[in-house]
Amino acid sequence: RTTMEWRVQAKPERSCCTKCFGKSLGSHYMQHVGFDKRGRALVYSDIGLAMDRRPASNVEHCVQVLELLEKFLPPYPNDQYIWICDFHKFGVGNMNPSVAYKCLSLFARSYPERLELMVFVEAPKIFNGLYKTLTAFIDSTTVQKLRFAKGPEGKGGGGALEGVLRKHLNDETTDWLLTEMRMNRRMWSTVSKHKTWLGSMIKGDGIMAHTENTEFANHDNRGTPEFIASPAGQHAMNYARKHAVKFDVASSALPAHCFGINDSPRSVMQFASTSAPALTHSFSFATLSEVLDGEFDRFE
Repeated sequence: RTTMEWRVQAKPERSCCTKCFGKSLGSHYMQHVGFDKRGRALVYSDIGLAMDRRPASNVEHCVQVLELLEKFLPPYPNDQYIWICDFHKFGVGNMNPSVAYKCLSLFARSYPERLELMVFVEAPKIFNGLYKTLTAFIDSTTVQKLRFAKGPEGKGGGGALEGVLRKHLNDETTDWLLTEMRMNRRMWSTVSKHKTWLGSMIKGDGIMAHTENTEFANHDNRGTPEFIASPAGQHAMNYARKHAVKFDVASSALPAHCFGINDSPRSVMQFASTSAPALTHSFSFATLSEVLDGEFDRFE
């Protein structure tokens, strides 16, 4: 009953991270990237790559992620997800307990029984006190699903990361995650300035030009090849482009054949008159009612 009342009031199916789309494409780095061996959704988040640390906006983004994958979950009992939370670059500025508390509480309150496992990767010692505080207030069922693993370079506490991953994921997905995490560490000065999952989804290309001639030259940060080619991956890309046209920040990443809401009618018509008719059916555009409709924080 509580979940249904929340869905009626908050309308999470219409969720959109206004920070990522409207302020900075790099506000958060939390997304559906693949599947486990049983077809359950795999979510990956990197705390260090998230610029925004406000509890409410992080919950808003979390809802966006969960709603995007919800319709593609397999039938019961596999209608769940595994979450890999990378603590790379976690510091004092990330110690606000409200962020973790609100996101973890969201799983139990609004998406009961959906979380199968959450793995904290390379959590530093300063997180220990915060973790003990959180577990005292979070639903006990959720606490039982939390695990710790060392980072890809062996740092942090917990079990060996590769062993934890291969227990639940196939080789392709495990290798993608290990490559993603190593890239974020070894190329930190570059990825911290240029890497965004949302921007890659809007462009339809997650291979960074800055990785040319490196070990990460072929790594697509949008997700595993299986995910990108899946209905869930295609839906995520269409969703990103649909909402990008509503915001100046996000629309700047659109391919040349997409237009933001502030493009002049003349420029749009000039393009339409010279482009293939099929393109007009490829992307969604914002209407006035959509732009004005409820751009406020519904998840406080």
